[in-house]
This record gives sequence, structure tokens and C-alpha cells, in this order.
Amino acid sequence: MRIIGTFVGGLSLVLASSIVGFAQYPISVTDDRGQLVTIESQPVRIVSLNALYAQIIVDLGEGERLIAVAESDDNPVEVDDLPTVGPAFAPNVEVILGLEPDMVLGANDWGGERPALEAAGVSVLTTPWLTSVVSIFDTIQTIAAALGVEQAGELLVGRIAAQLIEAEAEVLGKPTVSAAFLYAASSDDPPYAAGGDSIENELILRSGGVNVFAELVWSPQVSFEEILSRNPDVIFTAPSQVANITSNPFLRSVAAVLHGRVIGIRASTVASTQVADALAAIIAGLHIVNP
Repeated sequence: MRIIGTFVGGLSLVLASSIVGFAQYPISVTDDRGQLVTIESQPVRIVSLNALYAQIIVDLGEGERLIAVAESDDNPVEVDDLPTVGPAFAPNVEVILGLEPDMVLGANDWGGERPALEAAGVSVLTTPWLTSVVSIFDTIQTIAAALGVEQAGELLVGRIAAQLIEAEAEVLGKPTVSAAFLYAASSDDPPYAAGGDSIENELILRSGGVNVFAELVWSPQVSFEEILSRNPDVIFTAPSQVANITSNPFLRSVAAVLHGRVIGIRASTVASTQVADALAAIIAGLHIVNP
């Protein structure tokens, strides 16, 4: 299955419906709750609690607005010298407020950070969960609109889209390869498999592959027996988790393990502005033995 035509059409729709006219503040954008967040003035002191947002801001050419980030191995190198506000899963609200930001990106309700920051009068924006390439583009455009740099957002989306289309065109006509994207935190517990509604599934399709777990919803845990029965030719996983799959005695006879085709790809590149790099890595993994 190839979806380059669908992608081009989707890209045209995204660009045609891109956010325009937001240079005048106040502006409103929609957050992950489906609520409108009003930004009263252009933010110049931003704290990012998610590496995705830090990367987007850097790629928009607005990195000087970042004053702090949450600790994450996935942060772009451009923010290495910035202060940190604690781990991404548990940022310190008092430290954040002490920095006097005019916007915080990535705070959520479950840890209590978003209500606390909003109660203190700080603008908080968290975008919807990423489920597709188009949702990455939507997030870029939302952040660009919030920063008042809509044109830079459109240019960034266009650049990534062109890279994706160019990469996908290279695999047209190549044989389809069966694959799975598994996340195995340990070698003892069954891994989680990316299902048909995930970005991982979309990238496998764009790469000329077929996801053996495409009928699954979200990313459920799957048994070792199920992996054996579906027998993917290639398995993608986080680089730190490759050994959890290759050393698992229950998976030794899986084709991907037998033929040394368990390939590490950082999840942070899959759902980010670096998605074209992830696509290129998946293409290489699927077709390196099928030139």
C-alpha cells in the first residue's frame, strides 16, 4: 500500500487551512482539551515542558524565546545551556513561576501543573496528542500561531512535507515488507505494539511496509506468542530496547530476530519535526536487503 497521493492531498488541505492573521494579539488557539486558550500578547519568555515543543521553537528560528526546559534526553542540543525545571513527568511549578514566564508549553492536568500555572496567571498551551503526520503539522502551526510567526510555521511544514514525499517516492515499486513497531521496556514482559491508528503505522506504510499489528487500536501489550505467529520480517523499537527483543528466548525464531533486522529508532524522532529522518530510517530498515 502506498499513500503518497493521500499525503499530498492532505498536505494541500493543511496548507490551505493554515492559521493566518494571528499576528495581532490577543489570539486564541485550541489546546488538547478542545478548549480555546487566549494569549494576550506575544510570548517572549517561554518554558517548554516537552522536548517536542522545544524542538519546534528551535526549528522555527525562535530559540531565543526559550528561558528554561524540562529535563529530557530528547531536548534539542540548542537548549543544553538553559536552566531546567525538573523532569518532564514532574516539573517544579515553583521553579517555573520563579522564572516569570509569559507562556508554558506542555503542562497537563494530571500532575496538577496546568491548573497551578493558570491560577498564577501564566498562559499554558498543550496541543493534542500526535496520531499522524498531519497532526505534527497541526502542532507546528499552532505553536507558530501562538508565537506570532505563522509564515515560519508554514515554511517548516512545507520543508518537512517535501522531505517526506521525496523519501516515499524512492520506495514506489519496491516489494512490501512485513514489520512491527514494538516497545519492550524489559526482556521479561511482553512488549507494546504500535497499532493502526499510530504515527508508527503510518510511517511503515509510507516506507513500503505493512504493519503486522495494523488492526490493533492504539498501542496495546501483545504476547510473545502473537509476535511469533505474525512473524514480522523487520522489528523497529527504541535503540535502548533492541537487546530486550534480540535476547528474548521466546522471540529467537521470529524472522526479524533470526536475520538481524531489529532496528532501533528513537520515538522522539517519529513524533516530531524530525519525522522525515524517522521515515528515512524505516525505509532503510525495510529495504536494505531489497534494493
